[in-house]
Amino acid sequence: MKVVYKPGNAYEEINCFDFREYEHGIVLHDEEGYNIGYVPHEILSHIEPHPSETVDFEAGHQPGTDTDDE
Repeated sequence: MKVVYKPGNAYEEINCFDFREYEHGIVLHDEEGYNIGYVPHEILSHIEPHPSETVDFEAGHQPGTDTDDE
């Protein structure tokens, strides 16, 4: 995934495999589980999946909704 943040006047990106969210920010990990960076919530813009990490949903199902209770 790609973590996009803005520490100053320009956006920057860090590619990572996984992350953990904590009270003050997120810690980024590589494929072996090593910490490769930290981004405070104050400068975090967004997190984007790489094309190979996207998930296809069934027709009519939207992410974040629960259709099992219908």
